[in-house]
Amino acid sequence: MENDNMLLWIALFSLACVSILILFLSSKQSSKLTSLHQSLLDKQQKMEENQNMLLTTMSENIHDIAVKTLEEGRQVLNTPAVTIEKKEEMFSNVENRLLDVTNDLISYLRLKSSKVEIVNEEFNINNILNEVSGAICTKFSGSNSELIFDIDKNVPRHLVGDSLHLGKVLESILEYQMNQTDVCEVKLEISMFDTHGDMIEMQFIVTDTGEGLSDESIAKLFKPYYDESLGSYVGLGLFVANELVTLMNGSIDVQSTLGKGNTFTLAIPLKIFDKANKRKYRLPQKGLIEKKVFIVDDNYNASLAIKKMFAYFRHEVTLLSECEFKRERPDLAIFDIIVLSQSLFELELVDTLTKIKRKKDIKVIALNSLLRENKGTFVGEIIDLYLFKPLNQERIFELIINLYVDKKTKDKKVAPSLTNEKSKSKTSLLTHKVNIIEAKDITQESFKKFKDKHLLIVEDNLINQKVLINILHLSDMKISVVNNGQEAVDIVKEGTIAFDLVLMDINMPIMDGYTATQMIRLDPQFDELPIVSFTALVLDSEVKKMFNAGINAFLSKPLNIGKLYTVFMMYLTDKSEIEMIMPKVAPRRIFKKYDGIDIEVGIKHSSNSEALYIEVLKEFSEAYGHSNQVFTTLVAEHRYAQIKMLCVDMRGITGAIGAKDMSVLSTEILQLILYKKETLLANYTQAYSFELEKLINSIDGYLLDV
Repeated sequence: MENDNMLLWIALFSLACVSILILFLSSKQSSKLTSLHQSLLDKQQKMEENQNMLLTTMSENIHDIAVKTLEEGRQVLNTPAVTIEKKEEMFSNVENRLLDVTNDLISYLRLKSSKVEIVNEEFNINNILNEVSGAICTKFSGSNSELIFDIDKNVPRHLVGDSLHLGKVLESILEYQMNQTDVCEVKLEISMFDTHGDMIEMQFIVTDTGEGLSDESIAKLFKPYYDESLGSYVGLGLFVANELVTLMNGSIDVQSTLGKGNTFTLAIPLKIFDKANKRKYRLPQKGLIEKKVFIVDDNYNASLAIKKMFAYFRHEVTLLSECEFKRERPDLAIFDIIVLSQSLFELELVDTLTKIKRKKDIKVIALNSLLRENKGTFVGEIIDLYLFKPLNQERIFELIINLYVDKKTKDKKVAPSLTNEKSKSKTSLLTHKVNIIEAKDITQESFKKFKDKHLLIVEDNLINQKVLINILHLSDMKISVVNNGQEAVDIVKEGTIAFDLVLMDINMPIMDGYTATQMIRLDPQFDELPIVSFTALVLDSEVKKMFNAGINAFLSKPLNIGKLYTVFMMYLTDKSEIEMIMPKVAPRRIFKKYDGIDIEVGIKHSSNSEALYIEVLKEFSEAYGHSNQVFTTLVAEHRYAQIKMLCVDMRGITGAIGAKDMSVLSTEILQLILYKKETLLANYTQAYSFELEKLINSIDGYLLDV
């Protein structure tokens, strides 16, 4: 009996020990779970703080930059000593600064609303590089900096990924680095690394020769701020770029050395479209390879990058610096292709090249930069072609063909129907190769002149699509929209709709605008269909390529409503270009009054573009339309830092869109936090909801009216 009791006590004691152990482990596990939960909450709060930090500084100054930019524009127009052409160019640059801020604001709002989607489609990386270089060189025209593209020979021509957002990221990084003080050179190096499966890693390394950044500055790099000396925001584009890279499962790393410059390393996972095709650029004749090439440029690093591109075609390339060239005066007769900086074409050199050309078929290329005004003093028959930096592999490929392949062979072997001579001989359709004249005082109502005309918009950028549709929504035109060149070819050739005009983007995934235009022109029934390109490309060679493909005229980005009207007058009316009469000055539009928002003020802050303003309002409604619920929750949870960030955002954005009442209320709430009167915040939840509801109702009413 005693043994049984002893065993029972032992069993009970053991059970108690096990229970205590279980309770201990359970308590420890519970503690870990609690700690993990708190950690997750902290991370979530940090993410919210980072997200709300975006407009903390930007919002406070968006109104100021709009006013300052518009004032600069007025000063430009009132300067008597400046020619009309120069005034238009200067004013365009002023407008573009404000437009860039507005576009970045839209990008932010779309990111905040989780509306940005990453797509994976085939694209030509050269098209991206051409468009990016066009945008950068337009913004920094006249700069003495050198922009270099250095591309490894293993980089594929066609890739699969999100070309639209990749281009936006590269443009933002390059723009930031071109803005640095005392930058002599910005170089983009592109290389490819195999990873696992069918994926590859594209690496983009962008370096500059600026002053460099401190560790503290790097830590703040993706948090935008307003620079009084520059009169613009710094870092806003980088924030958007960083978010886009994250969405593409990529990464951005920044390294800097004070006094030596900065390095951005961007890694993006992509796919190769045709992995079996080892040779991406195939010249049509064997005789086009293994040429002897001689290169002299005023920037030696740029000439090294060009050498790599020529060497791809097994050319034997010799480089000299300008100083070496002037000192040594090498025998140029031994070379087949001579690429020289245009500033070197002096009388003595021209005489030498002329004598060589009489005895030998050498090709002479004049090299210049898109960033600089033409500093060459010589233009003449001695030069076979002009080449503008930065370059990419496809442009060198096309250069060699243009130098050596005669027209008939080129049309047959390189690009069928490229010049479309058969179509041109049959059509009376106007081809307008010079810049489009801007019609003045154009409003949305002006486009009613083109009622019932059927327009096809071919554009992969959703914002550009919406802006165009908003501009034309009062016109009663019939508008169809497609997202790439292949869809354009399909809908045109389907024949269900008889289009009156096609507005064609050039840089698109799946099929670009060049190819789409060529495919449409192959069918003679579309000889009389006007196709107008809408692009950021500025290279003469690219513009020529557009016209060779069958384009009738081109509009440059960003969109100019007056030039769009002119194009419609040229191709959608019976008047010839000479007889075309621009519309008379339209009466000043009187805007309807809406409670809580001044529409006219908001449009002024959106680069005087009502279409762009409409997009800002739509994105604002989606991003902040329910922020009253967020505000009430934050007040209940005493999360004052987040309330401050939300109200700073609201004060700046609502001020920018002309919503003064909401902006004033946000300022009052901020003052409560500033003066440590957080206990009074609960009194403002109802007022916040009332003002927001009033604002959203007015925005909805305005959007319905327009």
